[in-house]
Amino acid sequence: MKIRQVITGQTGLSRTDRVAALCYACSLTPERLYADLDSDIADADLEVLEKCLNERMSGKPLAYITGRREFFSETFTVNENVLIPRPETEVLVEGALERLRGAKGRTILDMGCGSGAIGTIVAKETGNRVFCVDISHEALKCARQNARSLGVDGLTEFACSDLFEALGTGIQFDMILANLPYVTSGELAQLMPDVRDFEPRLALDGGEDGLDVYRRLIASLPGRLVPGGDILLEIGSAHQARELKALLEGAGLGIQIINDYANKERVVAGHG
Repeated sequence: MKIRQVITGQTGLSRTDRVAALCYACSLTPERLYADLDSDIADADLEVLEKCLNERMSGKPLAYITGRREFFSETFTVNENVLIPRPETEVLVEGALERLRGAKGRTILDMGCGSGAIGTIVAKETGNRVFCVDISHEALKCARQNARSLGVDGLTEFACSDLFEALGTGIQFDMILANLPYVTSGELAQLMPDVRDFEPRLALDGGEDGLDVYRRLIASLPGRLVPGGDILLEIGSAHQARELKALLEGAGLGIQIINDYANKERVVAGHG
C-alpha cells in the first residue's frame, strides 16, 4: 500500500488523523510524507498504522495512541494518566512568561501539573526553579519524563500532594500556576467522546460549578504566595472568571482576566 492511498482512503477518519497516523507509523515529518506520496509503506510500518487507525476509529485520542503531543513548540510525552495539553493552556504559559521576563531566582509552583507541560516550559524559558505538584503518582511519572526530555530536570522538583497538603508549611512561592479541574459535573456527559471516555476524570471534574478544587486552593493560599507574588488560574467560562475574581480579591489580590485566542475568558491572574 502506498502513502497516497492511505491519505485519500475512506477510513471514516479525517485527513488530519490519517496524516498524523502515517507520520507516527512511518517515522516521517509531514513535509517528508507529502514528498513521498507514491512510496510503499513497509510491512512493519503498515502493521503499526493499521493498529493506530483502528484505535483512533474507536475514539481514542491520537495523542494517547502516539504517546506524544506538541505544546508550546515542544513535544511532550502523554498517556491516559494525564490530560492532553491544549492550545488554550498556552495562554496561561504566556501570561507567566510575561510576568517573569528577566526575573531570576524565582520559585514557581505548577499546581496540578499533570504532564508537566506548564511547569517544564516555564523552567526552560526562564531558568527559574519550578515545583510540580499533582495528586496522581502516575501523572508525576509522566511529568518527570518530560522534564528530562526538555533538559530541565535540574530545575524541577516533584511532589505527590493534594494541593499544599504534603508541602512544608514554610514554603512560599513567587508564582503559582494552576490548570485544575474546571469542567462542571453536568457538562461531563456532553464532552466530546474522545475526552469524556479516555481522559482522566480526576483531572476534569470540578464539581457542580467547576470550581470545587479552586475554592480549596484559594482557601489554603494564605502564607503560600510571597508579597507581590502572582497566581494564574486557567478556567473555562465567564462565570468562573467572575467567581474566582471575587475570591482572589477577597484574598487581597489585584486581578486581571486574560482572554484566549477565541476572545474567551481563559485565565484569572492575581497579583499580591
